[in-house]
Amino acid sequence: MPMDERFRAAVARLNAGDYAEAADAFEEIFFEAVREEVEPARALMQVATGMHHIERGSSRAAIERLEEGIAAIDCIAGDPGFDVSALRAGVAEAVARLRARRPVPRVAVRVT
Repeated sequence: MPMDERFRAAVARLNAGDYAEAADAFEEIFFEAVREEVEPARALMQVATGMHHIERGSSRAAIERLEEGIAAIDCIAGDPGFDVSALRAGVAEAVARLRARRPVPRVAVRVT
């Protein structure tokens, strides 16, 4: 997956804060994913969707999607081509800030 140009483009969209476009791109990748690609694609799709909900002011939906992203992150086996630990920490921080009604910084994906 990390060698897939669509994956790199979707990560770039997410990192740029273009969450709706990133979510759509990760959704397409998710529906084509096989075996060990499924959970990373699901995780990134949920994170991008959750961040998009934050932009729209939908905190409850954002928390639900981000928590689904964390659950998918926790199911990732092997090296998916990005820093899983850093992503999980960033998403967990976003959820904590949403629950505390504090501003949420961007969540970024570091490709390895």
